[in-house]
Amino acid sequence: MLDNAPALIFNVGMAPVLPQALTQKRAELAREREALGARLAAVASEIAALDYALSVLSPDWAPPPVSPLYRKSLLPRGAIAQGCLRFLRQHGEMSTRELGKQLSEQHRLKFANNEAEQAFFSTVATTLRRYEQKSIIEVVGHDKGTGVLRWRLNTGADGRLSVVGKVA
Repeated sequence: MLDNAPALIFNVGMAPVLPQALTQKRAELAREREALGARLAAVASEIAALDYALSVLSPDWAPPPVSPLYRKSLLPRGAIAQGCLRFLRQHGEMSTRELGKQLSEQHRLKFANNEAEQAFFSTVATTLRRYEQKSIIEVVGHDKGTGVLRWRLNTGADGRLSVVGKVA
């Protein structure tokens, strides 16, 4: 069978049928690449003009290195995690929203809008989920209307913190 080469060639005379959606998507992306290339050239030209103007005003001026844009954190590293554990120790059970409110009041956070506040509460919820994965805290229940979870420390029968999973 392998020695019979003509038997392995199928549809030699026919052009392959390509899905139209794939060719249209490729054409769309190629047009987008050209537009982005043109915009990139325009930005490079504008930067060169600004560099020239700045060097005319100050001959010893040199462009600073480009640094990545990082979102500035509202709190120091670990503040949310430590605060969640502290409030759960003090109050026993708390909901995600209650913990978020307590943390924002403790750190005197002012949110520009509701989206910023929700983003903060989302960070609190992520922190709580990580602690849940490590078996440091557990879900007690949730509000049937809003779905907000209630949390407590995972303590043993003696009331001491019981860590079942890995803590690393």
